[in-house]
Amino acid sequence: MHQSRPISGVRMGWGVFLTSWALAAVIALALGRDANWDLRNYHYYNAYALLEGRWNLDLAPAGSHTFLNPALDLPFYMMTRSVLNHSPRLIAALQAGYLGLLTFLVLLITNIVCHGDPQRVTGTSALVAAFGLTGAATLPEAGTTFNDLQIACLVVGAVLALLLAARADDVLATGRAARLRLLSGVLGGAAIGLKLTAMIFPPALMVTAMIAGPFGMRRQLRTLVLLGSGGAVGFLLTGGPWAWFLLERFGNPFGPFLNEVFHSPWFPQETIRDTRFLPSSAWQALIYPLLWARRSAWLVTEWPVADPRLAVGLVALLIASAAGMWRCLAKSAYNAPDDQPQQHLPMERLAAQRASWAVMGFIVAGYVAWLAMFSILRYAGPVEALLGVPVWAMGRDLLLRRAQALAVAYGLVGTKLFYRIGTGWVAIVLGACALATLYPEWNRQPFHWVDEPQGAAAVAVTHVTLPPEALVAMVGPAVSFTAPFITGSGVRFIGAPHPGEAGPAAFRTAMAEAVRTTAQSHTGPAFAIVEDPDDYDREVAAAYGISLDLASCVRLPNNLTTLVHLCRWR
Repeated sequence: MHQSRPISGVRMGWGVFLTSWALAAVIALALGRDANWDLRNYHYYNAYALLEGRWNLDLAPAGSHTFLNPALDLPFYMMTRSVLNHSPRLIAALQAGYLGLLTFLVLLITNIVCHGDPQRVTGTSALVAAFGLTGAATLPEAGTTFNDLQIACLVVGAVLALLLAARADDVLATGRAARLRLLSGVLGGAAIGLKLTAMIFPPALMVTAMIAGPFGMRRQLRTLVLLGSGGAVGFLLTGGPWAWFLLERFGNPFGPFLNEVFHSPWFPQETIRDTRFLPSSAWQALIYPLLWARRSAWLVTEWPVADPRLAVGLVALLIASAAGMWRCLAKSAYNAPDDQPQQHLPMERLAAQRASWAVMGFIVAGYVAWLAMFSILRYAGPVEALLGVPVWAMGRDLLLRRAQALAVAYGLVGTKLFYRIGTGWVAIVLGACALATLYPEWNRQPFHWVDEPQGAAAVAVTHVTLPPEALVAMVGPAVSFTAPFITGSGVRFIGAPHPGEAGPAAFRTAMAEAVRTTAQSHTGPAFAIVEDPDDYDREVAAAYGISLDLASCVRLPNNLTTLVHLCRWR
């Protein structure tokens, strides 16, 4: 094994990072101001409740989502509660930094996969990175508050740490390799602590660690111990304080989730899980990526979407794997020497091949876990971001090996033909996928909206001052974002746990009883926030003793949605 000549390209550094951020900001500004349903439903209220100490006053205004870790919601909330709120484009550009960071991390990985040197970005590695980063799960989230991009940064960073640990093993830097594997675990655990949907990725990181790590049972066991130990530390750092608070207050460190394990009386005993997008049969699961390769709605997301990248990436992965197995079987059957013995390959080429297989292992394991647990497109971001790797690997193992053989036959060794063909291949596939892609809209709004109550702003709701000791019921989802703008001495907010989250059992919990008792025993002024007074869930309202006075309803102007009204109730 020997070193090859230096790789050409641009050195990774602040220039590449700032360029990535700038491109992400341009995308965010082109898409418009974020007004997504989750922001209205719980992201905004949760940060408000934490910073303003509402936990001793309110009762689940955002339903089951009230109990999710609000840490990732704090930056956006604090920006919109400052002078920056009246610069919505600036806030969108700052929020786009998460996509910029993810782009930088994916580039480091594709650099390793394409030529073995993480510090040099080439045209090929940039195209390989762009293949996944422009997907329907990733690109439309630029500048949004879904928090999936932050999780993708942590998970992709964990994959990168494992690839760098393998490079450290190559130069016998065992201490650095161990620290990097521990770091990978910390990043993966931190992702779960911040957002529970990231729990689908630890198995994928384990697969990546075993493929990229050293051979031998004892050494791989040590790798997994380091990864698991780091995962526990990462989870405790980011999710530990919140989990402890929920455990002390409600008897379940995850709030209403996993309550079939913790049996808190505050929440339903049934599993609360969004199963709307799971495949309906084994056959549909097998062909699932093909179903949204063309336009579909309510398949993996609520919005119309079309994106062939996952289908193309998985097919490319299967072809690359089959080609690799065929070569191994052929050499074994005929006892034929490899055309490029491993000991004669440059170190960078060996690192690149190993990294591509490790990343493909992550994609397969991550995709299977995602398919089984959620099948919600947004949660597949870390898998989608790396889909360019199997496309490159297929081209390398089929097209490029043949091109290299022809180059040797015609005396063209030492030219850049190998990488030029690879770059062209990835560019063609990326272009074809881009033409077929339809991105979900995610409730984007213009930065200057005609119905804005306070001029240009990232979040604007007309302030309302209520009488002292008023009780405000959030009847229905996607209205709790109004709470920070409703003031008054002793104002309290209550929610209405909906049976849609866990069936009729949602009405029979300690939380539901606390909401019902508070509503029925309240003797002061009572108000309700609903989306549409003509079309709200009367059954749910009646279950908690809330009867709206429809004649009193007035529109509550805001720039996230037109469907919010303030009503009195008896």
